[in-house]
Amino acid sequence: MWVRVTVRGSSMSPTLRDGQELLARRLFRRPRRHEVIVFRVPDPDLPHRVKRVAAVAGDPVPDWLAPAMPDVTHVPAGFVAVAGDNPRSQDSRQLGLVDCRDVVGVVRGT
Repeated sequence: MWVRVTVRGSSMSPTLRDGQELLARRLFRRPRRHEVIVFRVPDPDLPHRVKRVAAVAGDPVPDWLAPAMPDVTHVPAGFVAVAGDNPRSQDSRQLGLVDCRDVVGVVRGT
């Protein structure tokens, strides 16, 4: 099953651009490191985000994320850390770790 998503903003620039239409395939497994995923967030204005998986369950918390998560040394089971391709993007420092149950799908072709 496929889900259509429109990129909003420049967080995934230069890989993806604002307004670009994407197809994401629903996942029936855990996301993998480096995949671009679509996930739900509790924001009525922008209920889905598109980010790259930076770390998966069991991985050490990335150095850039460690200051925002001082009590966490490894990504816990059932979660992933995400980052945008644009260095000024919101990522897991602001959004927190993403619960894998909120992952809608993985974008193909990125």
